[in-house]
Amino acid sequence: MKQTSAIALLTGMLAFTSSHAANTAAGLATRDLNPVLQPIYIPAYTPFGSSNGWRIDHSVYVTNTSQLENAGDEYLALDVENYRYELGFRYRRDNWLGQVNVPFIANRGGELDGAIDSFHDLFGLPDGDRKDLPKNDINVEYIRDGKVEYSQDKSSSGLADISLALGYQLTEGTRYFVGIELPTGSESDYSGNEAIDYATWLTHETLINAELSIYGLLGVSFPGDDGNLQGLLVDEIWVAQLGTQYFFNDGIAGTVQLDWHSQVIDDSDLTAFGDSLQIQLGLGFLKLFDNHRLDLFFSEDIKVESAPDITFGLRLAREF
Repeated sequence: MKQTSAIALLTGMLAFTSSHAANTAAGLATRDLNPVLQPIYIPAYTPFGSSNGWRIDHSVYVTNTSQLENAGDEYLALDVENYRYELGFRYRRDNWLGQVNVPFIANRGGELDGAIDSFHDLFGLPDGDRKDLPKNDINVEYIRDGKVEYSQDKSSSGLADISLALGYQLTEGTRYFVGIELPTGSESDYSGNEAIDYATWLTHETLINAELSIYGLLGVSFPGDDGNLQGLLVDEIWVAQLGTQYFFNDGIAGTVQLDWHSQVIDDSDLTAFGDSLQIQLGLGFLKLFDNHRLDLFFSEDIKVESAPDITFGLRLAREF
């Protein structure tokens, strides 16, 4: 029911808007950065300009998570700080679109634990499970039916799974993509699932007026059954994103975006492995550098514990 409602909401909002000059380079290529689920291919909205040529993105994400869950015969501990860097290449040739993402992942102890605790104390915010977990440690563990399915207690880093996608501009504001994620990451350093994943998705962008645009994505991912979660993944994961970009002036734009995906672990009652909904809030500086755009953003989990506590992000993009 939740999956059907989310898809219907996104489709309806996009269908009843008229498309004008659609290429406003809106959108944040964000996703659920749960460290256990990062090796799974989850497509994200990718901005494309209206002119032929290249775009290169440098994106950095820092995620701090402290979470304990028990449900039936399942137990999950997520106490980790995750760093993700993505080098993205985009290319347009008339209606044909191509993109390549090269990610690097590092899992560390919580160097930001103290700062987050101080922030919570300053504003009187709850600490959740943080008070029950040691500071600056890494502990990721998933137990199901008495069997340890996933475990990490030491830092790791490495090249993650590289993804490639080919797209076509169907109409002025609508694009269709097919993508593949290659097993370039490693199960041993928790950067890949050592399987080939596939995905297909549709995006739409509408310029409401000179200052405001809305955009969205609807797609489905087919994860390969291998790696640390072998035998536990669902056959398909639905993905949806819906966002709006507002230009305050010629140099600054604000972005609000919702990211959703369906359940990932089959027959799991844990919130972290079920439907996920989070919000992204961003501020873009369009003229900070010549031919560059800088976006600063952060996420919060609207459905509590369905995504990491908080993610800070930065994206530097250049078109040429």
